[in-house]
Amino acid sequence: MNAGMYWNAYQGLVIKQVRRFVRSWVQSLLPSVVTASLFMLIFGHFVGRDLAAVEGVPYADFLMPGLILFAVVSNAYSNTTLAFFGARLQRHIEEMLVAPMPAWLIVAGFATAGVIRGLLAGALVAALALPFTSLEVHHLASGLGVAVLSALLFSFAGLVNGVFARNFDDTSLVNTFILTPLMYLGGVFYPISRLPSPWADVSQLNPMVHIVDGFRYALLDIGDSSRASTFIVLPLITCAVGGLAWWLIARGIRIKS
Repeated sequence: MNAGMYWNAYQGLVIKQVRRFVRSWVQSLLPSVVTASLFMLIFGHFVGRDLAAVEGVPYADFLMPGLILFAVVSNAYSNTTLAFFGARLQRHIEEMLVAPMPAWLIVAGFATAGVIRGLLAGALVAALALPFTSLEVHHLASGLGVAVLSALLFSFAGLVNGVFARNFDDTSLVNTFILTPLMYLGGVFYPISRLPSPWADVSQLNPMVHIVDGFRYALLDIGDSSRASTFIVLPLITCAVGGLAWWLIARGIRIKS
């Protein structure tokens, strides 16, 4: 295949997946907005208005970067794992494998659609938050970098889960038992610096701590972790998980019969 054929194949994969989640926006995008609205209403206003400022900002403002990022990563992950498992279930993936499409192109097509859905969900949550908070983007390049890399990381992770899933119940296991706990314990609702020893040190092992803190720094110019840790940990993990997704598809693990 030449470059033009590669581009057409990549474009077709992305457009197909984007159309799929846009058609079902009530199931794909709306839940993130509703969830963020409930967190914002309960913790940001009913409870948060009685709390002291956190690191110099109102609690509602402190809360929102984590909620936006949660929408980004959960949507990116869900899109790719469901799309890839659906392709396996309906045997579409076999057509891609017999076509002259390299594994990296398949990974890129599915991951790009996941990134688009994740960023779109995050933008909707951010738009919802603007009238109720005083959020300002202090470091635009850093914020975009963290959001895009986070969406890409969890798109790759969704592909890995989509490879190994045996049924639709398996596609939600990682989201329920790994992703959600990591996010909730990753400093979304509280600053890690306020945890007693040794929990503050243990929390540094959670990669979501660095991701959430980096995104909060971009929006609010505050944070616990070193900025370097975010932009070292996040690209390294993204490359590692992306490489694993490519290797699984290139080898045909759980795909080729």
